[in-house]
Amino acid sequence: MIQDIDRTRRVVGIGSNVVDVIYRVNRIAGPEEKTYILPDDAGSVVTEIAGGVTLNHLAWTAQMGVPAGLFGFQGDDRYGAMIRDEMDRHGIDRSAIRVIEGRASGFSVVNVAEDADRAIYMARALTAETTAAHVETHFADYIRSAAMVTTEISQLPLDAVIAVLRIAREAGVPTVLDVDVPPEFAIEVAGLGSAEDFEEALRLADVIKPAKAAALQMVEADTSEERAEGIFNRYGARLVAITEGAQGSVVTDGKQTVRVPAKPVEARDTTGAGDAFLGGLIAGLFHGLSLRDTASLANACGAVCCRIPGAFPQLGSSRDDVMALYDGTRIPDRNAPETVTASERATVQVEAAGAASPDAASPGAASPGAAGLKAVQRTAEALSTLRDGMSNAYFDEAIAIIRKSEAASGRVHVTGVGKSRHIGRKLAATLQSTGTKTYFLDPADCNHGDSGQVAPGDVVIALSHSGETEELLAAVQTLTSIGATIIAITGDPSSSLARSSAAILHVPVANEAGPLGLAPTASTSCQLAVADGLAMALKAGRGFTREEFARYHPGGSIGKRLKNKKGTP
Repeated sequence: MIQDIDRTRRVVGIGSNVVDVIYRVNRIAGPEEKTYILPDDAGSVVTEIAGGVTLNHLAWTAQMGVPAGLFGFQGDDRYGAMIRDEMDRHGIDRSAIRVIEGRASGFSVVNVAEDADRAIYMARALTAETTAAHVETHFADYIRSAAMVTTEISQLPLDAVIAVLRIAREAGVPTVLDVDVPPEFAIEVAGLGSAEDFEEALRLADVIKPAKAAALQMVEADTSEERAEGIFNRYGARLVAITEGAQGSVVTDGKQTVRVPAKPVEARDTTGAGDAFLGGLIAGLFHGLSLRDTASLANACGAVCCRIPGAFPQLGSSRDDVMALYDGTRIPDRNAPETVTASERATVQVEAAGAASPDAASPGAASPGAAGLKAVQRTAEALSTLRDGMSNAYFDEAIAIIRKSEAASGRVHVTGVGKSRHIGRKLAATLQSTGTKTYFLDPADCNHGDSGQVAPGDVVIALSHSGETEELLAAVQTLTSIGATIIAITGDPSSSLARSSAAILHVPVANEAGPLGLAPTASTSCQLAVADGLAMALKAGRGFTREEFARYHPGGSIGKRLKNKKGTP
């Protein structure tokens, strides 16, 4: 089973997220055939419900008490707004959703026959345009900050799937891959990538959930149990689950293989039953259930899904219906992490009116003034999210390290590269003017002699949003060898910089504020806020007085106010 899950974080996913446009029909029509659309119980001939392979299983995961989030691109059309509204209703985080103006969101036309058979026609929209470069540029930090990461082989190109799984694996985050379509369909019909890409994606996944049709093409076997074990061994997975509809499911973790019968229900619509199964499976893994209980919870979710139109769980009833069918260990009621706030669910948009793809997002796509106002709004939201996630003890460890160093006549140094360099210089200046003896150290010069300004027992505050900047890491390695203690101000608490530090001031920013989402904006504003907060905490702790401030700052308007005994520094 999967033991290395950080249960203080979210399960996040990328892939199909659409509006299902559902028609009830008397039968599924074949080529050159006609059929009739039937009214539902309310007399309507069409029903629109949020759905999609990935969004569906995340919604069922959330229903089972697990904090969940979706990342990726959406359009600014009616369907996109509908999807985001449903995410909010279900408590699914959308802080890493990037909305592209002037573009359509995905949808599926679903024909459901009276015998519950179905036919689905998918419009993949922006999901099909997502590339590995988009994943690495826009979503890598969100992936690294997750408890688990899920994705699919259905609509998302395989190079993007591989990028998601690789980033998660390198960060030590468990991964789940929903193989919703067979290899032949994925490669030859959908054109998602090559056979080699398909195989690589499977090798990178910890949990593999193939639909029955996909599993049949993946390995040869006489029974589903043997097929699950064959997939487990072939791809080096940690868990494999195969859904078989009315026949139940087969799950193996390499130590034991169990078959769990399907729950007895009268199927109304089987759309998304496999997605609901996966949502329950993920929830079972997150809650640490046994293999059999995990499969039982997954089966219960799939069964309840068959009772309702579409694949999205119904608030107020679906969870209770699942619990009535589930006969395993009780699961918690929690459905959101303590740090989730309204500001975290604010959508980050990319101004790209009429853009051909997410790559085409440009400042010129919206008025310059509007782009500027949106950047300020996004930065404000990032600052609000940062503050909401801070405990009263946020600065305590860093303060204690600096105080201990000062007591032994140690000094403080600040270092950073790029925009973090400028924030670092400002921090050093603020510390100097408020009573903390501080010096800036250029990391590029550190390994060329300037590390001599640092003595054993000194403290070095290192700033890097990614925590992986090569020049900074080289400097940190040298400074650590000298005997300095590192304090990191970083956006990634699992980064190389964080792992080299005695204390971490985590500055979580999922997306930058500009139209392209590339230029350091929200991240540097939040870095600056944390840097100023640290300086003020140190100032308050040492009892820094108005007279001391005036002695250090006799010039400018502040100096004049102090001389006139007005204002408060």
